[in-house]
Amino acid sequence: MFQIAFFIFIFLLGSIPFGLLISRYWLKIDIRQQGSGNIGMTNVMRVGGKLPGIMTFVLDFGKGSLAVLLAQTVFAMSETVPEDRLLFLSITGVVVVCGHVFSVFLRFKGGKGISTLFGVLAVLNFSIGLTAALVWAGMFLWKRISSLSAITMLMIFPWLFLLVPWLANETPVWTMFFLFLLLSSLLIFKHRGNIQRLLKDQEGQLSSNKKD
Repeated sequence: MFQIAFFIFIFLLGSIPFGLLISRYWLKIDIRQQGSGNIGMTNVMRVGGKLPGIMTFVLDFGKGSLAVLLAQTVFAMSETVPEDRLLFLSITGVVVVCGHVFSVFLRFKGGKGISTLFGVLAVLNFSIGLTAALVWAGMFLWKRISSLSAITMLMIFPWLFLLVPWLANETPVWTMFFLFLLLSSLLIFKHRGNIQRLLKDQEGQLSSNKKD
């Protein structure tokens, strides 16, 4: 019962639409009616400028990190085997990202989850999180297209849960791999509109329409 209540709380944490709050109370607009209509960092930056975009990323990243940190605190109170602990932390990470994607405060609509996912990975497994961030950054420096960078990262990062332990001569936790493979598939599906525009060479590069 406690775990169910905990996951409900984590889902609600993930549901906080920071991009919408920043656009409404800082930019005095509804970001859902601007640009691509997405509440994430990319659209906030395009419409409102670099500083609001960065703040959106920091807050969305932060709720992902906070969720896993809270889960670590919960498990520090009990004796558990390492595999069970990692599974609990992984489920927490998946739930907080799903909260962002299906926000209860936006009638189960939301963002695409990339910033929150990075926050989860930064605490859950820093090596995997850093590698995923480098993949995103490398693709972005090459093409300057945020969605392409995200999709590329999503296609690669689940496999790091197998590769990183193998390189360290450790046994991978297969449940973590499958959980994040499912999450990656969901987030790629959320990018289906971006994929269609990429195939038509209509996806724009990330830039700010407002000077800060």
